Amino acid sequence: MEVGPASGGGRRIKLRIFEVASWLWFIITATVAQTQNTTDPAEARVIHDMFRQWGIEESKVANMRWNLSGELCSGAAVDSTRYDSQAYNPGIKCDCSFPNSTCHITRLVYSLNVEGPIPEGLWTLVYLTNLDLAQNYLTGTLSPSIGNLTRMQWLTMGINALSGELPPELGQLSDLRLLGIGTNSFNGSLPSELGNLRRLEQLYIDSSGVGGEIPSTFANLQNLVTVWASDNEFTGRIPDFIGNWTQLESLRFEGNSFEGSIPPSFSRLTSLQELRISGLSNGSLNFIRDLKSLNALVLRNNRITGPIPADIGEYQNLERL
Repeated sequence: MEVGPASGGGRRIKLRIFEVASWLWFIITATVAQTQNTTDPAEARVIHDMFRQWGIEESKVANMRWNLSGELCSGAAVDSTRYDSQAYNPGIKCDCSFPNSTCHITRLVYSLNVEGPIPEGLWTLVYLTNLDLAQNYLTGTLSPSIGNLTRMQWLTMGINALSGELPPELGQLSDLRLLGIGTNSFNGSLPSELGNLRRLEQLYIDSSGVGGEIPSTFANLQNLVTVWASDNEFTGRIPDFIGNWTQLESLRFEGNSFEGSIPPSFSRLTSLQELRISGLSNGSLNFIRDLKSLNALVLRNNRITGPIPADIGEYQNLERL
């Protein structure tokens, strides 16, 4: 049987496919080279200046697989490395989906006992959605320029030595979901502008140094799930509007200077799992009648009168009383 011509045609087809594949590979390679992602130069300068001011060695960053001396938005800054991994510290994450293959820094974490004030340039990183500067020795005040970070969703600065009054400009971070400023040395009252943070879900201000009455604008914060506000100098009565925070699961109000009793409106907090309040001058336990989701109820150093509810045995989730 003759197969020569057919076999030769097959070789020609294979050669043609190889030539087309080689050409496509060349085109793709050239396109990738032309569209190489690059970090916004202004943002790169801010990171360099900040790390230099804080004395961060390049070797620490190299171990995290992102490049401080070259292209910042490369390696772990753009791959699948988890930003919330404790091993990725310090760390950044970038978004390179912007026009002209420009990358913007969207997440920054540094929790390695850095000392000194927060560099002013940090507030120019307007694409940040997540900033974690907790557990350092940061000093000085929070700049009003923090209001520039309007894309911010997760802001954590707890366990530092920050001082001064909280800037009202924090209220401009309208997309914020978490605010953590606990264990600092702030003073003054909570800015009423924080009531603009209608998407806020977690608020950690325990041992932060703030005090005074809780602003009435906090009635707007109806998406709150967690509020830790113990060991401050809050005064006045616990606001009745907290009963409208119906998504609340954890509320800590120990070690303050509140007056009066726990508002009856707390009976509407049916999702509440943890409640810690101390130092109140009067009240009863009537408010817990519908709080069947409670697993921790801590009411030490209160002057509560009246009996323990007869149906306390129905609180099957309750582990601490």
